[in-house]
Amino acid sequence: MKFKAMLCAAIAVTLISGSAQAAGKLGVSMPVLSGPWYTAVLYGIETKAKELGYELIVLDAGGYANVDRQISQVSTLITQHVNAVLIDPANPSAFNGVAREAKAAGVPLIGVSSPIVASDAPPDGAVSSSHCGLGKMMAAGANALLPHGGSIGVLAGPGGAFWAEERLRCFKEAIAGTDLKIVANQATEQDVATALTTAEDILQRFPDVDLLYGADDTYGVGAARAVQQAGRCGKTKVLFAVLGEEAQSLMQDGCVDYVVAQKPVAIGGQAVELADGLVKGTAPNGEVRVIDPVPVQRSTLATLDLSEIRQPSGWRP
Repeated sequence: MKFKAMLCAAIAVTLISGSAQAAGKLGVSMPVLSGPWYTAVLYGIETKAKELGYELIVLDAGGYANVDRQISQVSTLITQHVNAVLIDPANPSAFNGVAREAKAAGVPLIGVSSPIVASDAPPDGAVSSSHCGLGKMMAAGANALLPHGGSIGVLAGPGGAFWAEERLRCFKEAIAGTDLKIVANQATEQDVATALTTAEDILQRFPDVDLLYGADDTYGVGAARAVQQAGRCGKTKVLFAVLGEEAQSLMQDGCVDYVVAQKPVAIGGQAVELADGLVKGTAPNGEVRVIDPVPVQRSTLATLDLSEIRQPSGWRP
C-alpha cells in the first residue's frame, strides 16, 4: 500500500508538470514527503518546473530510516535517464556509490536543502540554507529568550540526518560557555506525534525546563503542543526552525516563542533553476547557493513576507 501511494504521487506530479513539448525530465528524491517543510519545498519545485516545462518524477523513501530505499530510488531515476536529480539525502555518507553512478551516467545531482549530496563526492550543484548558520541563529534566539541562562530539552531531529546534526552541533558550540545547559537530548523519526510524546517525556522528567529546542517545525509543533497541554505556554519557551502554518498559529497563541524561518519555496524553485542551467550548460558545475533564513517572533509575524517561506494555503503536492 505504501509503495502504491508513492507510485501514485510520482505519476500525479508528472501529469501536472508534464507537456508534449517538455524541456526534459527531472527526478526528485526525498527521504520523506510529509510535513510542512516538504510541502513548501515541493511547491517551489513543482511551480518552477511547470514554468520551465519540465516533467517531474517525485519519489518518497518513506522515512529517514529507509536510507537503502532512497539510494535505490536515486539509482532508478538515473537508469530512467532523467536530465538531473534533485535530492535531499537522508544520510550523505551512504550516497557515495550512487553519486559515482550518477557521475558516470552524466546525470547531475543537485542538493535541495543540503549543500552536500554525498560525503566523498561534491554535488553538481546545491541550494540550501547554512545548517550551521541555522544552529547559530537558534542559539542567538535561545540567548534572547533566556538572557540569564536556563535549562534546555532538545528534540534533535532524525538520527543520522546531516541537516539536523549540523544544526545541533553549531547550536551547542554557540551556547558553550554560557549559562544555557542542555538537560535532555533525543533523536527520533520526523513525526509530530512522536515529537509530542518525546516533549511530554522531557516535561515529565524536567517539569520546570526553561526551553524546548526543535530541529524543525515537525519537532517544534510537537513540543509546542506538549507545552500547551501542560499549561506552560510562556513558561517553557519553544524554539525551532521552519515556519509552517501550524507553527505560526501556535506562535500567535503564545506557545511558540522563536522560529528561524527558512525559505523552502525559494530553495525548491532555485534548485530547479540550477538543474535547468546544468542541463543547458549555462550554470557552472558545483555552484552552491545559500538562502538565508529570517528570525521570527510573535511581534514580527505581521510584517513577514511568506511568499518564499510557504505554499499558498490549501495547496498540496
